[in-house]
Amino acid sequence: MLRKHRIWHPIVHALSAAFVAQTAPLAATSAIPLLTTTAFAQTNREGSAPDFYQRAGREQRSRHYRILSDLPKDETETYAKHLDLFYQEYAKRFAHLPQQAPEVPFVLMFSRERDYLDVLRNTYGINATGSGGMFFMSPRGAALAFFVESLPRTRVFHVIQHEGFHQYAFSRFTNTLPMWVNEGLAEFFGESVVVDGRVILGQASPGPVEAIKRAIDRGTTIEFLRLLRMTSDEWNSNVAAGNASIQYMQSWSMIQFLGTAEDGRYQPRFEGYLKLIHAGMPSERAFVQAFGTNDIASFEKAWKDWAKTTQPTAFGTAAMRLTFLAEGLRALARAGETATDLDDLLAKLRQRDFVMEVSVHGRTQEMRADDSSLDIPQDPLAKSKPVFELIPAKPSRQTKKEQKLEAEHPTPPVIHTRGLAPRELVLKWTRTKAGDDFDFDLLSPKEAPPPPKPSKSNGANSSNAPTKPASK
Repeated sequence: MLRKHRIWHPIVHALSAAFVAQTAPLAATSAIPLLTTTAFAQTNREGSAPDFYQRAGREQRSRHYRILSDLPKDETETYAKHLDLFYQEYAKRFAHLPQQAPEVPFVLMFSRERDYLDVLRNTYGINATGSGGMFFMSPRGAALAFFVESLPRTRVFHVIQHEGFHQYAFSRFTNTLPMWVNEGLAEFFGESVVVDGRVILGQASPGPVEAIKRAIDRGTTIEFLRLLRMTSDEWNSNVAAGNASIQYMQSWSMIQFLGTAEDGRYQPRFEGYLKLIHAGMPSERAFVQAFGTNDIASFEKAWKDWAKTTQPTAFGTAAMRLTFLAEGLRALARAGETATDLDDLLAKLRQRDFVMEVSVHGRTQEMRADDSSLDIPQDPLAKSKPVFELIPAKPSRQTKKEQKLEAEHPTPPVIHTRGLAPRELVLKWTRTKAGDDFDFDLLSPKEAPPPPKPSKSNGANSSNAPTKPASK
């Protein structure tokens, strides 16, 4: 049986073009130079997880961060570049606000969960049990910390994006940012997706969209006035009690509404609200002043009317499901198997009960190989319903050593979309340095690869999207 994958997948969400719908190229950075360990790092090393500090060695520095990591050099650089990419995204939207506290550009990257828990507890007095990463501040120091043991890269990216926002926002707002805004924006950044080195914002996947609609129909949403007034203690109490899902979803949805509803009507006022919060005004008073009304109930009704008509978009859904299919292909490859077409892939994943756990707005849900795994909704951008296609991998010219590795550990098939707008998605495989495993990325070309020529043995449908539901 294939192992269950725990993934916090980056599902992309929307705000207005002026506020959030921007993309940034991935900065081309050279290898991160090693720096002399600072006195700060030396002080924090005393009495906690000496093995971690011995493996980590000296601090490293990216464009925006100081980093202490016991990960391999190439893996550290991958996460460092991701940190820098999202720092640029935060800065685009908030750098105009004066700093209220020094930035805390310190990051701890752990290979092992045990070291993550030990260092945070023994060095900083932080109980990190049950978390995969966090931005923390304590009298003993502050940092963004995460571990990678047994976690897919997409899950680690989500932590970096979500917690990185909290880290950046502290320098602008300290502890004054209301919880619903702080977590709503962190969810927005946390669930964006990087394609071709660009941060893609502006999508809404089916799960959160439909969950908000159900909550509105059942009357289980949180009264907006209560959300405006909610303290960190109340928020965290709900998290501890397992009742936090609606908080995260509604906060994300509210921010999406303020950015996009009625052609961005509320977006300038939302920015004004943030400026008043930054100036020290209490949340409720700042909201009334920025939006020019104290009729918060009518405002809440407008959000609900908008949320009930919101539809999922194709790009974010395709990215999420393509990631699931890629994880399934990689799991098969690790077991020495492959898939000949999409029907075959779903059948083999079902046979092995392959599951991917996805964390969406404070709740965990399972993705399994079913008919929805291949479904991409048609939105107004698409001329026809987009589909997935599977084609054999075509490794480039290889050395004899590479040919041997390919024979022993074949590259998994490639899956891409056709008909997706504004751009297609294509799965790209990269063989790891060890040679027996693969990483993957999502690329976004303007056009899908040309369909493969039908083979005489397999016929025309050997690698296309399935023409009928896959059988168990």
